[in-house]
Amino acid sequence: MSQKIFKEKNGLPGVIEGLSKPLDFASKDDFAHMETIKGLGLLVKKLTSFALREDIKEEERKILSRLGALFKDFHTAAPEDIKEMVIKGLEIIKALEGRGRPEVPAPHDIKKNLRSMRTSLQWIKGIGPGLAERLKKKGLSTVEDLLYFMPIRYEDRSSIKKIQDLTPGAQALASGEVMAAGEVMYSRRKLFEAVISDGTGLLKLKWFNYRLPYMKKRFFAGRRLIVFGPVSTFGSQKEMVHPDVEIIDEKEGAEPFRGIVPVYSQIENLHQKTIRKILKRVVEGYAGSVPSAVPQSILRDWGLMPPGEAFRTIHEPPCERGWQGIVERAKRSIIFDELFVLELGLAMKRTFIKKERGIVFKPLRSPGPPLHERLEKLLPFELTGAQKRVTGEIISDMKSPHPMNRLLQGDVGSGKTMVSFSALLVAVDGGYQAALMAPTEILAEQHYITLHPYCERLGVRCGLITSGTRRSERKVLLDRVRSGEVDILIGTHALIQKDVEFKRLGLAVIDEQHRFGVVQRAALKKKAGG
Repeated sequence: MSQKIFKEKNGLPGVIEGLSKPLDFASKDDFAHMETIKGLGLLVKKLTSFALREDIKEEERKILSRLGALFKDFHTAAPEDIKEMVIKGLEIIKALEGRGRPEVPAPHDIKKNLRSMRTSLQWIKGIGPGLAERLKKKGLSTVEDLLYFMPIRYEDRSSIKKIQDLTPGAQALASGEVMAAGEVMYSRRKLFEAVISDGTGLLKLKWFNYRLPYMKKRFFAGRRLIVFGPVSTFGSQKEMVHPDVEIIDEKEGAEPFRGIVPVYSQIENLHQKTIRKILKRVVEGYAGSVPSAVPQSILRDWGLMPPGEAFRTIHEPPCERGWQGIVERAKRSIIFDELFVLELGLAMKRTFIKKERGIVFKPLRSPGPPLHERLEKLLPFELTGAQKRVTGEIISDMKSPHPMNRLLQGDVGSGKTMVSFSALLVAVDGGYQAALMAPTEILAEQHYITLHPYCERLGVRCGLITSGTRRSERKVLLDRVRSGEVDILIGTHALIQKDVEFKRLGLAVIDEQHRFGVVQRAALKKKAGG
């Protein structure tokens, strides 16, 4: 099969065509089709071997070699390793596909990236189901969740200080050789203590919570350490309590420990080193797949980073002068990307709303001045400039032939109720009914007590319905609402009950809308037949 592909499409096109579909299929539905790709390792080997015989660029040759090496042990790999191979394989294929293409990603690339972001953390190598469950309690379930799990601060571990130069009260990075280590007693309390020296002085390291066998195995005379923590003094002796420690002479080395180190909010009893290790693996494997809606030209004009680079910078800051500014630029880039997508979504929604037909409110009901203008004369105070401006904008929207969705914000006592009441009156003036829904009975009753006197003087019929309304009163009120004899109905969740039927509902105002769910708001909208 692979030979047939290369007869039709040689080199890179053949690899892309031969591997895109099986890799894409394997990653679908959170890797639900893993059993169908048992021969994927052999297919990768054949395709890359054929492609490497072609006359291709050196950089492309390196990418193909990486792809072949990635799937080398596919047939013996564990399920979580196979999933990681598939994800990285898709990234490599994407890199091959994108060579010489315009900056706008293809729709299928975006879909792959979105699926990649939704990958469950239990499939990430080094995490597994147990640790994934602990991360879930912190609200971290997917790759995307973990990428957005931002550090709460950073520690500058870029330069090792001599022990003699350590300043009590400050955090510092020091290095030295263990001179002595063991369990000691302080005021009838046991603790583990190690003393290190770098030739300029002595530094005590103390632990109050520890497992003795582990500590004895880890700390012994002659072992070289790098330690980081707050420096304090006990008597005349400098010390660090529960410092972060790296063993210099172990295979893990001290390299990841030095530099600008991110510190994350606590996840159960996980050590910061474990959290950083998890983040490092996710950033390396998935940051390059973060989709972005922001065009490259805008990123360049505003000096912003693509999301992948921004996430790498935030979780793995560069160890150089001015690193704080670079990290801030990365954070701004992520914020910009989110706001750009939000604005794009709102613009699309506005376009969709403009295509819908809505009610054009015209004053049909009352002779003389409109009801909202007559209300102003009844008020014992004059509306502020801001109140008049917002009322005018709302009325203008209500006169347009498209649906209106508005969020009215303001401090307590800023006059939001009267602005909303004016909008309700515009609906009534146009021959429609209006509804005002509040989250509690107390608030609904307050609105009724405030607005009912004005309604009476304006000749507007107003009603109140809550879960506490008596059955006999409720039946009479609902009959009046159904027949159109109630112009403005004020209430709580009772407004969206099935037995509440409006004759001609034109406007709904929701007070403290964040306290209502989407379904509740939609139910109220349906009362108007849309």
